[in-house]
Amino acid sequence: MKLADYLTKLDSRKPIQLKPIDEDYAKKVWIQINKSEVSDWRVTDKEVNRQMVAYLARSASFKGDLSKGILLIGENGTGKSRMLKALSLCMGYLHNFRFAIHSGLEIEDIYKRGGDRMNSLEMAMAQKMFGFDDIGEEHDSIKVFGTDVNVGIDVISRRYNHQMNVGCLTFGTTNLSLEMQAAKYGARIESRMHEMFNVVYLRGKDLRKTK
Repeated sequence: MKLADYLTKLDSRKPIQLKPIDEDYAKKVWIQINKSEVSDWRVTDKEVNRQMVAYLARSASFKGDLSKGILLIGENGTGKSRMLKALSLCMGYLHNFRFAIHSGLEIEDIYKRGGDRMNSLEMAMAQKMFGFDDIGEEHDSIKVFGTDVNVGIDVISRRYNHQMNVGCLTFGTTNLSLEMQAAKYGARIESRMHEMFNVVYLRGKDLRKTK
């Protein structure tokens, strides 16, 4: 066997193959889905919305790496969770890959309780796409059947390993800056997050206070 064939055989990863879509069509879908979720939805950050559309369209105009997911960083109330949900819905409609979304505190509660919900979460985290909302809101350590577990590190590590082994995309939101993430999770996890995510900053006023 040739060395090239041997190395190819060893690499079992199968990156997600998403077909390019017309950007104008992706834009229409993005707008319609956002408006279906929020009747008074409006664009608060034009550049971020352009990049989300370009990502969905798998366009060369996306200013990042299409083989990575997206991490939305912003202050409270800037619409990160809404945008993450809209991204999931658009992925489902345009690419047949709607992904499950779980928040940090929700995942923490599931870890504590176990049972069927844990089984469902395990299945969701093993999918080609997964959404981790409010990364960093979970506690640094919780007891899971007597063992100390850092939920954030565990989830990120699982998704990173899944990405390395079979190929996947992870999406997330956080209020934490990159420096705060490094302080909370350590340099190793922060480095892995750079390999997993395109970092997108969502700026603007607290939408909950401007209604």
